Amino acid sequence: MQVSRRAFTLIELLVVIAIIAILAAILFPVFAQAREKARQASCISNMKQIGLGVLMYAQDYDETLPLNRIFSFDPELSYVTWRCVVQPYVKNEGVWVCPSAPRHLNEFFWVEWVGTPFIGGKGCVCDVTMTLDDFNANPRRWKGYANYASNGHISWYIRTLAYFQKPASTVMVLETHDMWPDLEAWTIPWQYYNGTCGSLPFWHNKSGNWTMADGHVKWMRLAATLAPEFLWDNEPISYPDQPAWTLEGLLNAIPPCYR
Repeated sequence: MQVSRRAFTLIELLVVIAIIAILAAILFPVFAQAREKARQASCISNMKQIGLGVLMYAQDYDETLPLNRIFSFDPELSYVTWRCVVQPYVKNEGVWVCPSAPRHLNEFFWVEWVGTPFIGGKGCVCDVTMTLDDFNANPRRWKGYANYASNGHISWYIRTLAYFQKPASTVMVLETHDMWPDLEAWTIPWQYYNGTCGSLPFWHNKSGNWTMADGHVKWMRLAATLAPEFLWDNEPISYPDQPAWTLEGLLNAIPPCYR
């Protein structure tokens, strides 16, 4: 007895392929967001450790936070970054790198790209774990990469913990893919990297992680650091040594997709 076998028709196969393609289009972005959430959690852990390191440093120095750059004038001008002096409290060099950031730099890339120290003299002699000797070695001993900067509204000046009126609502450490050890709100309009959001974070599902002055870490959009509450300082003040800015101007400078 002959058994007849029915094969799939071309239309049936195309329907199955179309269904698979639709499911893939739905699920792949979900998987990507899930992977990014895992990287975001790792970044939050990094920033929590760095924030605790900063607060431990402050306890050792009469509750005074580290300046963004700590200068020396003996025998010539040089400086170390706050990341260099906090590193002994953090200990793990890998904590300074965000797994989602599009690139990893440190202060020495300024000299690498521009050819001269950022602020005269020797310039930077230490950032995270990299020293001027590492930079001058042949070949250069690149290390000490960092994706975390201090809030320049705070770290450009000598500040104690008592300065903060709302420590749970004031940014202390933030994410960056730039070389600078500190960034301020007025840098938001910088648009020199891929035309998106300057140096500040947008890679955790279009948002970033922010360490507050009390040590806790919060995930939020860049615009949320400006309004409804200004989280960069006690008040939205433009200091005389800063470029002039307004809250409206900063908010308008953020690309709509990242607000």
